Amino acid sequence: MRSDQEGSDNGRVRINAACREVIVGRPYQFTVTYEAGPRGVQRGACLRFKLPGFRVDQFWGQVPVYCSSPAATLRCSNAVPAVNGKHGFEFFALDYLFVTIDGDALREGDSVAVVCGDTIVPQMIAPKLACRWAVEVATDLDGSRSAPGSGFYLVPEAPVISFVSDIATNIEVTIPSSTVAGQPFDAVARARDQYMNTATGYTGTIELTTERGQASGALRHSFDPGDSGLHVFRNVVLPTSGINRLHATDVPYGLYARSNPSKTTTSGSAGRLYWGDTHTHSSISADSAAVGSPTPPHPAKVYDYARNVSNLDFCMVTDHSEDLTAEDWAETQQAARSAYDPGGFVAFSAFEATHQPLRRDGDKNVYFLTDDEQYVSEGSTTEMYERLRLGKGQVMVIPHQHARTNWGLHDPELERVAEVYAHWGCGLSPESEPPMIPGTRLLPEHYVSHALEQGIRIGFIASADHSGGRPGDDFWWGPNKLIGYTGGLAAVYAPSLTREGIWNGLWRRRCYATTRARILLEFAISGHVMGAEYDVAAGLADERQLTIGVNGTAPIAEIEVIKNGRRLVSWPGGGALDLALSHIDQDREQQTDYYYVHVRQEDGEQAWSSPIWVTVLPDVR
Repeated sequence: MRSDQEGSDNGRVRINAACREVIVGRPYQFTVTYEAGPRGVQRGACLRFKLPGFRVDQFWGQVPVYCSSPAATLRCSNAVPAVNGKHGFEFFALDYLFVTIDGDALREGDSVAVVCGDTIVPQMIAPKLACRWAVEVATDLDGSRSAPGSGFYLVPEAPVISFVSDIATNIEVTIPSSTVAGQPFDAVARARDQYMNTATGYTGTIELTTERGQASGALRHSFDPGDSGLHVFRNVVLPTSGINRLHATDVPYGLYARSNPSKTTTSGSAGRLYWGDTHTHSSISADSAAVGSPTPPHPAKVYDYARNVSNLDFCMVTDHSEDLTAEDWAETQQAARSAYDPGGFVAFSAFEATHQPLRRDGDKNVYFLTDDEQYVSEGSTTEMYERLRLGKGQVMVIPHQHARTNWGLHDPELERVAEVYAHWGCGLSPESEPPMIPGTRLLPEHYVSHALEQGIRIGFIASADHSGGRPGDDFWWGPNKLIGYTGGLAAVYAPSLTREGIWNGLWRRRCYATTRARILLEFAISGHVMGAEYDVAAGLADERQLTIGVNGTAPIAEIEVIKNGRRLVSWPGGGALDLALSHIDQDREQQTDYYYVHVRQEDGEQAWSSPIWVTVLPDVR
């Protein structure tokens, strides 16, 4: 529960808009008015406005702000005002407009109005994310900044503007990455607008076909408004083994899509590939209110979106430890327990450890195999790890690479994989693309490559770090623009879609990272698959046979093998969707050499395999 909701008698807020339902990305106008309550607003106190559709750092100096009291004057800023010589902490403060009361104080009934989209700022643009936006105002009535957290209390009953999707401009089809010939599965088709929202008003007809043999099942569907732009094609059957993709067309609308590839076998394989997001937030986290839509869903709704909209196989809600209460943690555990459906969907109880002083060592996502463990909200990294080990069950920690990571505190009993990519960029190495967005300030020793160079054996995954409650769909960052990066996904090879299966796949590092595209990637050295460690006796022949299989969602641009932090070999994609490659390496560089595969597609999507470690045993003669 957000502690800033506990205020009382701190006024009310209303909006005056031409329309309460606005199409995403379109110009619009509105006025938000704060009216002081019985306590008024003292001189030197501050109001905080969270306004949809603009970045305050771009517009605050131009936005007209008026006060009904002629004796009061207003001082506007996009920075958090100082309190007792210190600045209050606030997530993404540039998304707020701060108004300080000078001159006389505000009495009950006095108002402050912010006018957006008039002749001074004619191009007020709606957010690109389709959402219900609560137009929040928060108060620091006496200037003491005494409210928990940010120092501001929310004004109750914030009015809401609905931003709705635009017309469909493309479609997306996702299918399981592992299928069995002759056995039915579900295919999910979504119509999307130009900003990648689900186009809820789409009423076209989608027909599915394949390139290798004719699939069977109900492969044609005419959408109606009740579908809200999404349809699940049930009982789709692929008749032939190999790499299959579905093709979706809507001829009248001029829409076409190719699904992600599926490896179809003649019988169930011991290792199926599953997709998920291990790092997403709900309404419990404060940054969910500060970024994107400030009306994010509760944990149960996040899981519902992951399974039924994004078509993910697993997901973990990881709300910030400093925002959790005992009630919040109980809700988090219950949501994971209820969402878990063996064979259908996997969820773990989890949290993101971001409390001080831990954060100086890097953010850590913590996962439990069962739902009866306790979260940790205080102490150092070492102290937290000690407490986690005292728990009753299995626990796993995944470092989050947008923040600096102190690899000197790495614990191999807890940390098996690292999040090398999220919408912040790639934290694998300083040379990785896309680079970390400005403000992250990672030093070379904070990257995962430094850990590998120090002999740490860590696998790779990606996630979104989504704060809007839409795992698997991280296209929106900030209220009025798209960041250059989408959130990533974790791919896990596991024998079954169960908690134990996904857990063991991560623990054994049978996993890899992508920038969201469901690229199929297989990598082995002399029969040892990604994530493995194996030994070679000194003096024996050591021909390391590298085998790589890549099946893209778009033409492949390049595949490269990285050995000990440097490129060993690379191949151009030549525009192919599917490549099977091999290479023999006979050069021992270190006692333990590590290798991983990096894939780039022509559309910019990427994948990184977990490493394989090869150790030459010392000669004891």
